[in-house]
Amino acid sequence: MKLTLCSCLIPLCLTCISVFGQNNPSKTDKGAGDTTEVLKEIIVYGQKREIASITKTPTPLIDLPISVQLVDKKLIEQQQIIDVRDAIKNVSGITLTGTYGDGYAMFNGRGFGLNFNSNYRWNGIMMQTTGRLYGDNVERLEILKGPASIQYGDVAPGAVLNFVSKKPLDYEYRRFEVKFGEYGMVRPTLDLSGALTKDKKLLYRLNTTYESSKHFIDEIRGKSFLLAPTITWKVTPDLDWTVELVARNDDRTFAPGLVSPDGTFEGLKKLRRGLFLGEPDNKHQVNDQSVYSTLNYKINKNLTVRNVAFYSRSQEREESVFFPDRRADVKDSLNRTTEFFQTFTYIKGTTLDLVGKFSTFGVLHDFVVGGDYTERDYTIFYNDPVILKPINIYNPVYGQDVLPKIIGFEGDPDKPSQFINRQGIYAQDQLKFWNNRIQVMLGLRYNRTSRGTKYTHNAPAPDTYKDDVKKPLSPRLALLVKPWKNLSVYGSYTQSYEQNGWDEITNIMLSATNAKQIEFGAKTNLLHEKLGIGLSVFQIDKKDIVGYVFGLDQPPSWDHLYYHTFYKWAMYQGGHHRSRGIELDVNGKITNQLSVNLATSYIDAIVVEDPAFQKGNQLEGNARTTLNIWGNYELNKGPLKGMDFGYGFFYKGKFYATTDNSPLDEVKAYWSMDASVGYSYKSFFTRLNVSNFTDNKGYLARSGLYEPLWGRRTILSVGVKF
Repeated sequence: MKLTLCSCLIPLCLTCISVFGQNNPSKTDKGAGDTTEVLKEIIVYGQKREIASITKTPTPLIDLPISVQLVDKKLIEQQQIIDVRDAIKNVSGITLTGTYGDGYAMFNGRGFGLNFNSNYRWNGIMMQTTGRLYGDNVERLEILKGPASIQYGDVAPGAVLNFVSKKPLDYEYRRFEVKFGEYGMVRPTLDLSGALTKDKKLLYRLNTTYESSKHFIDEIRGKSFLLAPTITWKVTPDLDWTVELVARNDDRTFAPGLVSPDGTFEGLKKLRRGLFLGEPDNKHQVNDQSVYSTLNYKINKNLTVRNVAFYSRSQEREESVFFPDRRADVKDSLNRTTEFFQTFTYIKGTTLDLVGKFSTFGVLHDFVVGGDYTERDYTIFYNDPVILKPINIYNPVYGQDVLPKIIGFEGDPDKPSQFINRQGIYAQDQLKFWNNRIQVMLGLRYNRTSRGTKYTHNAPAPDTYKDDVKKPLSPRLALLVKPWKNLSVYGSYTQSYEQNGWDEITNIMLSATNAKQIEFGAKTNLLHEKLGIGLSVFQIDKKDIVGYVFGLDQPPSWDHLYYHTFYKWAMYQGGHHRSRGIELDVNGKITNQLSVNLATSYIDAIVVEDPAFQKGNQLEGNARTTLNIWGNYELNKGPLKGMDFGYGFFYKGKFYATTDNSPLDEVKAYWSMDASVGYSYKSFFTRLNVSNFTDNKGYLARSGLYEPLWGRRTILSVGVKF
């Protein structure tokens, strides 16, 4: 049996999120006197919501000829989201495919894997992707679906995830909350903001979080800490400068997942869901610090210059357990190995954008012109893998081996390091004709991406080595038509590329992976512009894919670049995979009390041509059908005023654990239901959430490795804000 993990694979779990953009209440002078008046909060719903961070332009969703989804503060609070994995289940087109030791998550967008080197952003710029990405300093999550090379250059085509951070407020804000959960979870959080000077030119915000918890899986424990101070200086009415610091530390037991006793999905029924097959002393540890500087200068009412500079450093330590055979033997004995490594990563860069509006001969232009530079260096120290004593899959005994310690240290002059340098200049113009009823988006980016290894005197480069330098052009063409104010239909064409570079394990220069997307869609607002509906149909073709096939006892007969005798995997390049799908999203308010977020999709992600797999096979992890809905009802009058109730239903259809599509690897469909009840009175608030309250069993699966999803889980929060 072949087991695979392709760099492009896996699917789409779709659901949609309603995002209510909120303006903070503020005070304003009334006339010339001292009387002040509190302005009413303005809430924007559906497709009228306006974004800027991920698209670089402040454009309402209904005027964007691309598909963008948001997970906002309102939904984060209703569902008590504490992990990006919980947030993403509300977004159409994105699915969780697995984790690495439960330390960080792996996602797919529209059928293709997101690249940890480039597909994750922090306020629109590159971010560290080690560890768990979500923190309590996140205001909302933005997802741009499909290729996004015109904005970001070298990215995978499925989607870009952008985390928008909380910004300083010009009024006093205090929020303290404690979450309590099963398995000993305690999570206190503090959010403070306000002005440091009387003239409110100097503002601050401080977010800090601590979490300690066990797990439903035996032996797993984790602790994490976040500290995120931010300062904004309003230098002049037209110039502001924000400096943001983010420090994170995460320390948890490495969770290797499960393997089936007989190698089939049905065989998992013989195992306890909480079975732990790793070593309790093995850890996944991440420590990183980042600083971001953002300057905004308003030249006039139509032109703004924005500059962002950032620096980030991260240390990641992995003490993993690996199952080379992906199954137990006839005596229920499972072979295990360790793969210990330590990584030091540095990212720095800057962006400069000119964003504005102008008109020519009655044609309006919304444009952005800019350039960016990013440099990423990382050094990896590996221990030689160690074969552990076999463990009984039903009655595991831990601590039978003396485990090695990770060697290597930061700044080792004899250790080669890897680098990726990205440079780009881009221009995008959205032309609006006939009173904005016809809009044309034209965009082009010139990229220069260099990727390779910095060798040392004691570790010289191979004779055949050279840096991998690519200089592609990335276009975007789109047409949007608005027959009515609250209805738009669009079509778009985009391209993307992923730089694979020089493979340091095999010393092979890999070609770039290229993708193209065609998308058609429609967006509308109903019920007095409070309910938004989006429909999209797309096709993505991805070629020159680099893939890995695991669980091979000998070199395969099909064309491959490399076979690893110890880990029993083969690497190849040259696959052509295609994803076609239709997505329907409904989000907003049906009544003043009832809000809804719904998404359903049909995604067909298949092999068109591949050295290792048959034409027509479904890509690993791709569930063709998904349906997700969340509803929340608020009581705004009567004796129960301040109370709200939420309900969610999340369904993912059956899928294959490998692209080989063996019937024995078919993972059954999974559904879960969540519920919440919240209450607030003046400054006090509390909320109780129960996820998967029917305690259904579900699994993530990739390459014959299974990860059980949480069963029934309860979280209670208590807090005050003032």
